[in-house]
Amino acid sequence: MREEKHDLPPESNQSTEQTWRVESYMVWRGSNRRFSPPTDVIEFSGKLLVVVEIAGMRAGDFNVVLQEGRIIITGLRERPVREHVAYHQVEIGYGEFRVEIALPWSV
Repeated sequence: MREEKHDLPPESNQSTEQTWRVESYMVWRGSNRRFSPPTDVIEFSGKLLVVVEIAGMRAGDFNVVLQEGRIIITGLRERPVREHVAYHQVEIGYGEFRVEIALPWSV
């Protein structure tokens, strides 16, 4: 396997390029784009446990509705406001989210 070496641009260009990449990625993901947080549905002893990974949210930040044999969880997770930072990895979902879970039995 051949190792490739690349010259880095001058510091000012590198910073601008990194900022552009992050901003472009954030625009591509879009704050208006809905995401689905990771969800586990666990059945035990005739009960159903739904675990949705929405860290940092409070009860008033999301809604849980039972509708036609489905649990629908919707909400809005706000992105923390940080100024003068450079993101090196962006994976956490922010903005509107929606999770639909089909119940394994009727309610």
